[in-house]
Amino acid sequence: MDIFVEQMVKKNKTIKDYIKIVLCLIVSFALIFALIMSPGIPAIGSIVFAVCAGMIYLMYRLISNTNLEYEYCFTNGNLDVDKIINARSRKNMIDINTRRIDIMATRKNRAFNLNMQDRSIKKIYACTDINADDLCFMIYIDDDGNRRMLLFNPNDEIKEGIRRYNPQKVFLDD
Repeated sequence: MDIFVEQMVKKNKTIKDYIKIVLCLIVSFALIFALIMSPGIPAIGSIVFAVCAGMIYLMYRLISNTNLEYEYCFTNGNLDVDKIINARSRKNMIDINTRRIDIMATRKNRAFNLNMQDRSIKKIYACTDINADDLCFMIYIDDDGNRRMLLFNPNDEIKEGIRRYNPQKVFLDD
């Protein structure tokens, strides 16, 4: 029997995202104001206009890049995680064969803090919020032999699918 489950989660904005937005607005408006108010040759008015238009577009792109969603797609033992930026571009983050995971558990498991503090493990954040109650983590070995830690918010169907393919490594009842 084939298993196919998809889930989309929206990343909550953090303080860093709001600071990025505010700094972007302040710098952009200050630069635009300086360009408009600077005395200059009338012939460079079109250049100032082009620079201002470019700044507004750049500001729009930087601010809209804080709108993130993650798509989890579980198919017959493989978990694909994609990052979707402002509903316009998609980037594949990871593809994992769930038979290769070392552990999958909730944040309540004592292994969570131990692995979060381990600087040798690269963390991959594909979650709504690092402090979410339904946060799960997965430790796996990538193709290069490096340990990775995926932080994500799977629904019950994805959790059960992973448990079905690798039951001895999934600890969700902590």
